[in-house]
Amino acid sequence: MVKTIKISDENYVWLTKIAGKLQHETGHPVSIDSAVTSLHKSRNISELAGSWKESEKQISGTTKELKDRWKLWRLRYIPQKAEPKKQG
Repeated sequence: MVKTIKISDENYVWLTKIAGKLQHETGHPVSIDSAVTSLHKSRNISELAGSWKESEKQISGTTKELKDRWKLWRLRYIPQKAEPKKQG
């Protein structure tokens, strides 16, 4: 089954470089899909840690977005304790 995915220009360039290296090693054309498959089969995912360069602004934006989404998830899926009613 074929799927279409959206990736950033930076990640596309990174994947095409990997495909180019594989093409150089194998001596035949290598698709982006083949490059991803090769990464998946030959590397431990932890080897990719630090391979993407992000600015502090990008990191803080990503962190804020994750915190916001976790908060929304908790509100939606974790029952909240009811506030005791005030007697007056």
